[in-house]
Amino acid sequence: MSVDASPQTARKMPDKMFGIFFEEINHAGAGGLWAELVSNRGFEAGGPNTPSNIEPWFIIGNESSIIVGTDRTSCFERNPVALRMEVLCGSKGTNVCPSGGVGVYNPGYWGMNIERRKGYKVSLHIRSSDAVSLTISLTSSDGLHKLASRTITGGKKQFTNWTKIQFRLYSSQNNTNSRLQITTTKTGVVWLDQVSVMPSDTYMGHGFRKDLASMLANLKPQFLKFPGLSYLQLLHPRLSYIIT
Repeated sequence: MSVDASPQTARKMPDKMFGIFFEEINHAGAGGLWAELVSNRGFEAGGPNTPSNIEPWFIIGNESSIIVGTDRTSCFERNPVALRMEVLCGSKGTNVCPSGGVGVYNPGYWGMNIERRKGYKVSLHIRSSDAVSLTISLTSSDGLHKLASRTITGGKKQFTNWTKIQFRLYSSQNNTNSRLQITTTKTGVVWLDQVSVMPSDTYMGHGFRKDLASMLANLKPQFLKFPGLSYLQLLHPRLSYIIT
């Protein structure tokens, strides 16, 4: 084979050939470009069957104070799994809850990066057969230091049906290894679903991390390519060429 690499025969690379290839590997999307801080916010990571794996959610309390599981009672038809918390302890009586309450916490993707004075939009869906008193907090990784918190209260009738709650939390300090806690000292059964914590200042308000999305935009790509063509080829060999 003879190769002529002289400048006279070279062809200029078209400007439109420079772009970005995005693939959801090692949390490039969820936990990366997407600004959502809660991992497995809909409790669907274990699949549609119940009981389901709720990782990376962890339980605060023991079996004498709280029982946590999943069922298919969500208000979302395509994401039917919800988290069920049966709180056995209370604020008084023979079985008193620990001082910090019982519940669940989520460390996000290797710890949540919470910044001082920055706003975080919190949203979650709640249902309960009893009156509700839930404290939603951003804390240190061990749960001992609160960065910001809000307590949601309501009578028995208020949360009989699934109810969406939204509010903003503002942290009092910086912490690169934070977690989200949902705790209570009130006896009863509470269901949770679609628990979300998002920074208020996402890229152009689209829900992307400002730092990562800005770097990608500054590359000025001529195209953005999503993978998955190998799967499409199994269905139709020509689809990959059509999409590319």
